Amino acid sequence: MNVDNPVVSVIIPVYNTEKYLGECLESILNQTLSNIEIICIEDQSTDNSLQILKNYSKKDDRIIILENESNRGLSFNRNKGLDYAKGKYVSFIDSDDKLDVDAYEKLYNFIEENHQDFVIFNAMRFDDDGKKWNSELHNISISDNSITSTNILKNREFVFDSTAWNKFINKDFLLNSKIKFVEGRLYEDMLFSMELFCAADSVGVLPNIYYYWRVRTDNKNKSITQKYNNIENIKDRLFIINEINKLLNNEEYSSLIDSYYNKLLKIDYRHIINQLSLKNPEILNLVEKYVKPKILKMDKSLFDDLNDNLKLKYYILINGKIENIN
Repeated sequence: MNVDNPVVSVIIPVYNTEKYLGECLESILNQTLSNIEIICIEDQSTDNSLQILKNYSKKDDRIIILENESNRGLSFNRNKGLDYAKGKYVSFIDSDDKLDVDAYEKLYNFIEENHQDFVIFNAMRFDDDGKKWNSELHNISISDNSITSTNILKNREFVFDSTAWNKFINKDFLLNSKIKFVEGRLYEDMLFSMELFCAADSVGVLPNIYYYWRVRTDNKNKSITQKYNNIENIKDRLFIINEINKLLNNEEYSSLIDSYYNKLLKIDYRHIINQLSLKNPEILNLVEKYVKPKILKMDKSLFDDLNDNLKLKYYILINGKIENIN
C-alpha cells in the first residue's frame, strides 16, 4: 500500500531493537487509520534491525527506511524524521514500544474536529513478561476525562508529561514554533515536551488511548535511559533540567515553577538521589554542585506530599552529609 499524501507521519528511530521491532511495526501497520507513512531512521544497528525493516518494507511500502552513515542518536533521528515528514500530523514511537491499534484513527478524528495544536494520550508500562502497570508520569499528568481544549497554564500537572511519543502533533504548529529536539543529549523528550506545552494555545487530552512503554527486563539489553547510575545519563538529565529552568524563567510561565519543582522532587532528582548509595564520588559531586543548591531554593511545602523515605533523603541532603544518604 503506497500513500502519496499521508495524513500522519509516524517517526520511528531504530537502533539494536531486533527483539522488539517486529511487534512495534505490527502495531503501526495494523492501525485502523491506514493513510499513514512510517519513517524508520536506521541508526547503524549492529544487530538484525535493518534486515527486519527491509523485510517489512517489501510487504508494505508505507515503510520508508532512512539509513544513517554513522550512529547519531535518538534526537538526531527524530529531527531527521521530522524533516522528511509529509503528513499533516506527526507522531513518534520508540522501536521497542507499541500502540493501541485504533489510536491514530481516534486521535486524527479528535484533532480534526477540535483543531488543537496537539493531543496527548495515556501510557502504560509493560515488561518482557507481559506485566502491565500505570505510568507514573502520565498517571499524574493526564486526567480521567477527555478534554477538548486546554493549556499548561490551566493544567499545571502537564509538567509531569515529559515524553514525546504520547503526543499527536499538528505539523504546521510544530514548524511555526520552531521546536526541535536538542541533539547530543539524553532526556531530550523532557525539554521538547515542555517547549510544546509552553508554545501551545490549545492542547487536547484523550485518556483512553494507550501507548505501551516497555521496561526491558534483560539486564544485558537495558534501554539507555534505564541506566540511571550512568554518569553521562545523570549529566544529561541535569543539563536538560537547567534548560527547562531557563524556559520557565520567562515571566509568562513563572506560575509553573513550583509545579515543575514538585516534578523534580518526585521524579528527576529522586532518580539521581537514589544513586548516592553507590558512593560514587562523581555522583556525589554532581548532587552537591547542581541538585542541592536548587533544592535549597524550593518552598518547603513542596516536600509535604513526598513519601517518608524520600523526605528523609532530601532532609539529609539539606542538613547533613550527602555521603550518608543510602
